[in-house]
Amino acid sequence: MIIKIKKKILQLTAYLLVGILLAITLFSGVSLITNSVMGLNVTNQTVIARVNVSNTEPTLYEVKIDSPLDAQRNIDLTANTVTAVICNGSVFDINGFLDIKNVTATLYDISVASNALDDNNTHYTNSTCGNCTSIPGTNNQNASCLCQFPVQYYANSANWQCNMTVNDSGGLSSNRNSSFFNLNEVVGINVENPVLDYGNMSVSQTSNYIRQNITNGGNIPINVTLRGYGGDNESIGQNVTMICESGTNITFGNQRFYPGNNLAFGEMYNLTNQTRQIFNLTIPQRTNDRSFGNSSNSSFWKLQVPLGASGVCNGTIIFGAIDATLT
Repeated sequence: MIIKIKKKILQLTAYLLVGILLAITLFSGVSLITNSVMGLNVTNQTVIARVNVSNTEPTLYEVKIDSPLDAQRNIDLTANTVTAVICNGSVFDINGFLDIKNVTATLYDISVASNALDDNNTHYTNSTCGNCTSIPGTNNQNASCLCQFPVQYYANSANWQCNMTVNDSGGLSSNRNSSFFNLNEVVGINVENPVLDYGNMSVSQTSNYIRQNITNGGNIPINVTLRGYGGDNESIGQNVTMICESGTNITFGNQRFYPGNNLAFGEMYNLTNQTRQIFNLTIPQRTNDRSFGNSSNSSFWKLQVPLGASGVCNGTIIFGAIDATLT
């Protein structure tokens, strides 16, 4: 009897709790919904990434020296003047060769860096190389770019290199070095006055000093040699220093020279028809871009007019240069 009563109480309690929950749901607006967890899952999704690459960097794939090259692919400089050296770069640009907007290059002795200061002995810069030209048959995507350098006669005889940089319209660039090449030695000489004019003189008179400046016109130290003859035809005037209008010529021994101006006429060197070196007159390579400096030196000349000479007298003097390292 007691068991049945307890069971009845439990049932009433359960009904009461359900009623309370229903009332709460009704007044709160909360719905009790049961969903199934056995639906279709989405665990990944594909997205397409896209970009338009409108500019690609250029590729400088070859840099070489075009001219002037000798048989050993080195460069012969020209005494007393500049030599045009051309550096040629080959470039590929998928955007077309017209995308190349600027080309610069340096030409330098490898004893200094590509970005060293310009110096006619060791380093040259060309910042305005000009436009590149399309290489035929490459769909206008390959081009040849030329940079020219006015290389001075006194540039070092050494191993050199060309470094080139190309820049495109988007600010992208490519850089490359050429292989090494050599600037060959050049021997040169330059005399200041084409005429040694002693002016008006009388027989038995000795002239004042006439100065003749001599400049090294190459890129190695030189020694100076001299020889002379009368007139302008060596076969005729080989035994005299000057041929005169009167027929009485000025013989060897009457025209003399010396590296300084501190000797009497009799102590100076005699000009002859035999080549001889001027001693104590070694002229070094030029190293100053603004002046000749010690690459220019002087010789001093005097003339003594013998008895019997008259009228205008002329002779020829040949100044020569030889490699000072070999003598």
